[in-house]
Amino acid sequence: MFRVPGVVYSWLSQVGNDQLIDSEYQDDNGGLEARTAKLRKRRRLEMATPSASGGRSSSPKKRKINTNDDGDSADPGLSNNSQPALSDKSSHSTVTTLSMRTTLPPSLPSFRDPAASINPPSTASDRQERSSRGSRRSASPVKNLVGLKRLEKPVYFDSFPDDAGAGQLPDDMRQLYSNIYDAIEYKTGIYPAEIRTEIEEVNHSHPPPPWVFKQSRAHASEQTQEERYFDYLPVSFLCPGIAEDITVETAIARAEFYKVCHIRDVARECLTLRRSEAAWNSKVHEPLLDLAFSTRRPPSVLFENATAARILPCFLPALGSGEAVDGKLVDFTLMPNLSPELDASIQDMLSQLIQQKGSATTVADLCINQTEYSPLLRHPVAVSIETKVAGASLEEGQLQLAIWTAAWHKRMEKFGFGGRNVPSLPTLPLILTHDHKWELYFAVDRLDKIEILGTMQIGMTDHLQGIYQLLTVLGQIGAWIDTTFRTWVVNSFHAQNT
Repeated sequence: MFRVPGVVYSWLSQVGNDQLIDSEYQDDNGGLEARTAKLRKRRRLEMATPSASGGRSSSPKKRKINTNDDGDSADPGLSNNSQPALSDKSSHSTVTTLSMRTTLPPSLPSFRDPAASINPPSTASDRQERSSRGSRRSASPVKNLVGLKRLEKPVYFDSFPDDAGAGQLPDDMRQLYSNIYDAIEYKTGIYPAEIRTEIEEVNHSHPPPPWVFKQSRAHASEQTQEERYFDYLPVSFLCPGIAEDITVETAIARAEFYKVCHIRDVARECLTLRRSEAAWNSKVHEPLLDLAFSTRRPPSVLFENATAARILPCFLPALGSGEAVDGKLVDFTLMPNLSPELDASIQDMLSQLIQQKGSATTVADLCINQTEYSPLLRHPVAVSIETKVAGASLEEGQLQLAIWTAAWHKRMEKFGFGGRNVPSLPTLPLILTHDHKWELYFAVDRLDKIEILGTMQIGMTDHLQGIYQLLTVLGQIGAWIDTTFRTWVVNSFHAQNT
């Protein structure tokens, strides 16, 4: 007897039994009932036959889905006009699969594996994320400031008592603390005297007292004949037609005034728009640091964006158990601009240490600081700055500064400086910003621990007085870097090489 091929049968099954019965009724009304029964019997046999391509047995008791009243499978994925050129065997398997929905063809193996739906294949980013989470759990035991007390060289945060901050600081920091205290408490000398008229116009309802203006340095500048710069341009080039009664200091002070006004406006905009930390750094913090330290060429103090400066693993502070903590980054660093002689001396010292270690030399032996970031390779870091924006945790910022400083201490101790049985390391100023607010801490080496004292609010970036106060304090810190800290660097690195 002639057997209808599976493909033709698949197509006929989409037509519907009603149309087929009507056609047969017109041809032979007497054979209608017999043909219908035979057709239904054939379908039951095919439905009970397992698919040859299924790969595993399927129960014939699984019910059909999307079946209409006539018993046809209403599968939207099979077009009524499609007639694939398949063999009888493969087409029969496909028809059975499409009608029963129990197995799929071998071209889609991932959907046939039950494990795939339970444990989907992970991407590289998923594995990296899980690995990162796991490593943070195992390598980040210090989650808060309390955890810093469990370090091999513990770190403690403490507050200044009223009017006794200088007494808690070592001798190398007391004069700087006193100068900063006068600037933030009494506003002593925060404005250039050359722009007194402009400042009084801004504060016309409450004119500032006379002590907020610093003395003019015009005579000193004329005696040294030192070229001054503003925004990388010499003032003589910036103001070629300067009047005879206007000094270079006046021209610089006025240019600085307009720059400060611009920084204030941009800082307010950053807070209003909820800009990111990176945007604050590029639009507010870097211009401020440039204004504070780049008015002379060459500058005596350098500032560097340190967001890419990672702590080397060998310098990560460790717990008492020996387990290293997770490394932390800071945003900016301040450091002395070394003379060619001092730079060469540091290079010679590093070379001697490398020769002593021989084949055991590592990349850490080439670094003067706790990082291999190129701009910080041979300039000892004096001040570290961490920036935060709205929504960020201040404690996280303190934690970053503490671990970064502890790593610097560990690096210096590898050189033989600091530690429990030798003279202490210099006290390091630390700065933490949060939106407009700038705060100052002091990291004191107590030989067996690090004590971070603070805090002093040194400025704000949302008004002129706060920015001028901040510039004044940064200038005082820069003077300390250029004198006290530079002296320590010379005595520590240059003296050992002579």
